[in-house]
Amino acid sequence: MTDSNDDNRLASGYQKLMEFLHETPQIDHALERLSEWEELTREEAVKVGDYLKRDIQDAASFINENGKELKDWLKFDLDLVEGTIGDTFAKMVDETRETLKEFEHEASRVGEWHTGEIVGIGTFECKGCGEVIHFHKPGRIPPCPKCRGTKYRRLTTKES
Repeated sequence: MTDSNDDNRLASGYQKLMEFLHETPQIDHALERLSEWEELTREEAVKVGDYLKRDIQDAASFINENGKELKDWLKFDLDLVEGTIGDTFAKMVDETRETLKEFEHEASRVGEWHTGEIVGIGTFECKGCGEVIHFHKPGRIPPCPKCRGTKYRRLTTKES
């Protein structure tokens, strides 16, 4: 199990990656900058990049499949998100929507999040008991506070 310092560093790395993307909207360049950031190891920077890509792909897939908006995927108002992270994330989702159509086989595997992973903004439901947790900023997914389960799915308005 990781400690809260690791959680905070990875969550900060997720946010820093979003800041780099806001400045330079090329993910490869932003990931390179993140790997040079002294707060994370190269391996951790890659992991954070994978978490962000997963979230962007899932959001774009949801929007494409359901004709809904990003706020429906988040299941809360985007205005609750700190700083420019919401704008940057929304822009990345829009850019990914078209690209995602080319990668449908990969997108079909998206849909399960695990305790210990870093996640961006959104609402998640424990697959074991249905407990709901909300992320208004990047953070590490904890074990379910109700049943200690470790698998989650993203909640969107299509499930409401």
